[in-house]
Amino acid sequence: MKIVIRFGVERIAQLVLIIFFVSSLTFWLLRLAPGDPAYLLLTAHNIPVSDEALADLRKELGLTDSLGSQYMNWLQDAFTLQWGTSYVSKEPVASELLSRIPATLELAGAGLLVMVLVAFIMGGATALYSSGWLNRIGRGAALLGSSVPSFWLGFLLIYVCSVQFGWLPSMGRGTAAHLILPALTLGLGLGNVYARVLRSSLLEVMDQPFVQAAKARGLSKRRILFLHVFKHALLPVVTMMGTSFAFMLGGSMIVESIFSWPGLGNYMIESINKRDYPVIQGYVILTSFLFVSIHIAVDLLSKLVDPRMRAR
Repeated sequence: MKIVIRFGVERIAQLVLIIFFVSSLTFWLLRLAPGDPAYLLLTAHNIPVSDEALADLRKELGLTDSLGSQYMNWLQDAFTLQWGTSYVSKEPVASELLSRIPATLELAGAGLLVMVLVAFIMGGATALYSSGWLNRIGRGAALLGSSVPSFWLGFLLIYVCSVQFGWLPSMGRGTAAHLILPALTLGLGLGNVYARVLRSSLLEVMDQPFVQAAKARGLSKRRILFLHVFKHALLPVVTMMGTSFAFMLGGSMIVESIFSWPGLGNYMIESINKRDYPVIQGYVILTSFLFVSIHIAVDLLSKLVDPRMRAR
């Protein structure tokens, strides 16, 4: 237990350093990127763009201060959890982001469920029948699914399930039906990848001596696979799935944009287009915290579950 506690303290220190580095890098890169937030705001509100109007708005937004002064103000706001005010909505960035977290968590959770079902069903089936026609079909489907880009799969699902047959809604968030297509888009590709990983892990464990001993006792292959082999083969897959869930939380921008899902990713794309600096910086801090925290939780879980990890 002491090893796990020490490990947790080390990871928390790394979390603070990573957030500091990523947020600082984001601040400077945004200032180097082309585009004037004041000009974009004026044009978005159909206000005539003049030098006086630009100067007044830049002063109001704090863009006339030196970069060093802007950076120090940003650091102060970041570490006091006050991430400034959105240039566009004039609302606190923290409340804007937090209000969109439930939608992103809902989509990421549904995508994770699809990914787990696909990985376990296809991985288990192809490992159980590793030399038959089902194995060849499963491996081909896994290769095809992992090769298809998520944006292309999303448009394909919209065309087939919404445009052609009208089975499911294609945009927005409301009922459970609105969640199906984006969840499939988010989870199918990764599910196929992990199906191949799980299959390889299961087949590797199947060659272990304890499996041969179970076969000698007369246990069926299916019983050995589900009662004895699965728990030994799951650790690498669970670790990778934790990483993928973190990716779904922070990297689902394309899927949310395609399906007009009102989550963090869609909001981030809108903010980038409008050069809303406080929102972009707050989003980077939030997603960095979520991503690293999930990695820490997965590492701690691995050390608690697997004694070999604690020994190392």
